[in-house]
Amino acid sequence: MPEIVNVGFNPVFREVNASRVRYRVLKGGAGSGKSFNLAQDYILKLGDPRYKGANLLVLRKVDDSNKYSTYSELCGAVQRIYGARWEKYWRIGSSPMMLRSLITGNEIVFRGMADIRQRERVKSISFASGKLCWIWCEEATEFEQEDVEILDDRLRGVLPNENLYYQITLSFNPVSSAHWIKRRFFDAPSDNAILCHSTYRDNRFCDAAYARRMEDRKLH
Repeated sequence: MPEIVNVGFNPVFREVNASRVRYRVLKGGAGSGKSFNLAQDYILKLGDPRYKGANLLVLRKVDDSNKYSTYSELCGAVQRIYGARWEKYWRIGSSPMMLRSLITGNEIVFRGMADIRQRERVKSISFASGKLCWIWCEEATEFEQEDVEILDDRLRGVLPNENLYYQITLSFNPVSSAHWIKRRFFDAPSDNAILCHSTYRDNRFCDAAYARRMEDRKLH
């Protein structure tokens, strides 16, 4: 592993980052740092030889939305963690969007699930080495429950490395009381899911001006 540079985490995410349960459910408002955290968490794990054979599928409901959200976050995490020599450790492709660790061979690919065609495309994903182990659904409230069930069905089979595990991560802004995510994970807690709630107050990287703006919004 390279020398890690300028990488830090917010304590609120420590438990969820370490968890190996099937579902990680991260609810957080604007400025909470949940996506920033997940990008760093995945880049560190996928570049670690202990997790050789793991691959990550990242989804937004609309495929193109990944470009300026999840893809940007993950590329930024590579450059923060590996510094000026990041190209020695990672390959980043833009067309199509993808990332590959040059140490482990682990890959990150991006998809959407806006229609039947995209759903079928997700079902046929395969990798040159290893298996699809991890799935990240960003802005998960945009997904139908059936979308996530389709994804969940993809995580199966014997894994090539005893350190690997299957996991789906859902990240989203606070959910309405009528949403399926609330019914599925919050109304019926399970040992197979870990829940994490964060706000801008949990984000030690949040600047003072932004924090003040968020406080002001509560009053107006």
